Order: sequence, then C-alpha cells, then structure tokens
Amino acid sequence: MANGNDITRVERTGKIDNFTENIMNEMDTKKQQIENEMDEVIQKRIYGNGVSEMTDELRDKMIEIISSCKDMAISTVREDGWPQANTVGFVNIGPEIYFETFKTTSKAKNIDRDPRVSIAIWPYYENVADGCGISIGGYAEEVTDEGTVEEFHRLLLEKMPELADITYNDGDAVFPDPNTIRYRIRPAVISILDFTKGFGHADFVLVEDDAK
Repeated sequence: MANGNDITRVERTGKIDNFTENIMNEMDTKKQQIENEMDEVIQKRIYGNGVSEMTDELRDKMIEIISSCKDMAISTVREDGWPQANTVGFVNIGPEIYFETFKTTSKAKNIDRDPRVSIAIWPYYENVADGCGISIGGYAEEVTDEGTVEEFHRLLLEKMPELADITYNDGDAVFPDPNTIRYRIRPAVISILDFTKGFGHADFVLVEDDAK
C-alpha cells in the first residue's frame, strides 16, 4: 500500500508534467502563429524552415557574429509610442549580450518604463553574399550582481582598451563611470542571418521564456 509520501510525490510529479506540457503547448502555438503570419515568399526564401530550434550550430554562429562586433543598434519604446534607435557598445558572455548607458539617458528611461527592446548586430563584410548578422527582440534587464558587473567591465576594457585613457572635458575618467547602468538582453525571438547558406537566408528562433 502506498504511504502518504508516495501519494504526495505522485501528485507533485503529475503537476510538474502538466506544467511542462502546458509550456510546450504554448510554445508550439506561438511557433505556429509566427509561421502563419509570415508572408509566403519571405517564409520560402528567407525562413525556409519556418521557426527553428536553437541548435549548437546556430548558437556557435550567433556567438561568432556578436564576438566580432563592438557596437549594436538598439531600439527602445518612447513614452509616446515611437521607437527610438541608438548605437551602443556592448560585450557578450557566450550568447548573452550586455551593455551600459547613463542612468539619465532617454533610452534608460524608456527601458525603465517598458523593457521591450529590439537590437541588431552585423559585422563588416566585403561581399554581400557573405553577409551575416543577428536581430533580437526581447527585454532589457538591469544587472545588479557585482560579479557580473565586474566581468562586464573586464570584457569591455578587453574589447576597447582605449577607454582606460579617455577622459571627459572636465578631466574625469570616462571608465568606469558611477553614473551608468548596465543591462542584459533577454531574448524572446532571434533572427540569425547567414547569407553563405543562400542569399537572404535567416534562421528564426523562438526562445522559451524561463521567467514564467
């Protein structure tokens, strides 16, 4: 005869299985919705496989692209609803993207009000047929962990060592600046462009929201 602990474990396992099933069903629904909304020509020429899974190959390509770049374009949402695009420097820890800005900038205020952002990163190319890039729609989350902040500063100086010698007009050091705030990009959707697979080719990845 099963005791009370056995029954509790069965109930918990059932709840976990139901939760996992609900998450997977929701992801499948989102994928189907995105594929249905794609223009037929675009889906055939660019997103030939519809919505892709984040494979090791795609992850490595994403890291290769973002590791080769210093700047990215980021779009935030203004209070009046208009998108605001800015260019910012960034660093990456694996596939994760981090950037900083002054606490009083309009983009910081935009993020504080609405954390949704879109970013684009693309390395220089000689031949457009070799073009590649990353587009991400997601959320900007403030980084407060001191260890991550220290690693961000180390990577930023490694990528842009000239920052250590730059000063403002008043003589204060540009880096590090106590008046800045740091963010991590939490992706919701990722488009990985790789024209070496065919002109206009991109893999569209829907990222599971671990924050649920």
